[in-house]
Parts: sequence; C-alpha cells; structure tokens
Amino acid sequence: MSDNMEKIERYVQQLTDCQTRLYAYILMLLPNHDAAADVLQETNLVLWRKAGEFAEGTDFGAWACRIAYYQVLASLRDAKRDRLIFDQQLLDTLGTEAETLSGEFEEHRQSLRLCMKRLAERERALLGRRYDAGWSIKRIAGELGQSPGAVATSLYRIRLDLLDCIQKNLEEGGRP
Repeated sequence: MSDNMEKIERYVQQLTDCQTRLYAYILMLLPNHDAAADVLQETNLVLWRKAGEFAEGTDFGAWACRIAYYQVLASLRDAKRDRLIFDQQLLDTLGTEAETLSGEFEEHRQSLRLCMKRLAERERALLGRRYDAGWSIKRIAGELGQSPGAVATSLYRIRLDLLDCIQKNLEEGGRP
C-alpha cells in the first residue's frame, strides 16, 4: 500500500473517531440538535477538503474543533434573522470552554467503554435492555422474573461501579 493511501486511511480513521466529540462540541455552542447536525455535516465537508492541511502528529480533535468553531460562526451569521444571537466575545468564550469540555468528554467516553468491557455479561445485558433498548424497569423485571425494586437496585449498583471505574481510570493518567 502506498504511503499516500496509508495517510488517507489514518486521516479517515481520525475523522471517524472524533465524530462524537465534534457533535458534542458543536452542540455546546448551538443547543439545537438539528442545527448542530447540519453544522457537523458542514464541518465534515470542510475537514475533508482540508485533509492535506492537517499536520500529522498534532491533535486532530483540537484541529477539527477549531474548524467546527468557524462553521458554528458561519451558521450563526447565516441565522441573523433569529432573535437570539450571541455576541462574538461570548461565542469565543463558549468556544474555548466547549473545546476543553469536548476533550474531557472523549476521555470519559473511552474510559466508560473500557469499564463496560470489565462488567459481567449479565450486567452488560441488563444495561443494554435499560439504555440501548429503552425498556422500563418494570418490563425488565418481568422478563427476568425479579421485582422492579431488585432490578432498580442492580442498575444503581452497576452505575456506581462504572462511575468508580471511570474515576479510577482518569486518576491513573487521564486515559484508560
């Protein structure tokens, strides 16, 4: 495989890996899901067009967030007819804070992923029913033949274990 092809694959992988971080960052600046999704798409187009400008070895997520910031500005400029528009200084402050938070969000997400792998299969299945499938505690209890109180207690303990695991991972170096 040519060096250029490998470089493109690494770029695409980094772009793919940062989608959640980018969306969270944009959503902090534009608290409207539809507008944030539109800006994310525009950001992805710009990132693709500027692929040759990215310096390998630097922080791709920070670079992508900076581009997203400018796309948010463009979106707000285009939406001037709306009643509520932030002034530039406030948006600059929010942008800086959101960039920091989006990095922390990504660290927490990676740590959660690692901690989820450490759970017993039964615990992961219980979380899956509750949060992925959106089942009610009553429905889960009926499915498992347990009381709703027992299911709620199990979920509470699992969440506490996950929180403890995430905090320990982050204290041990910031990344899992």
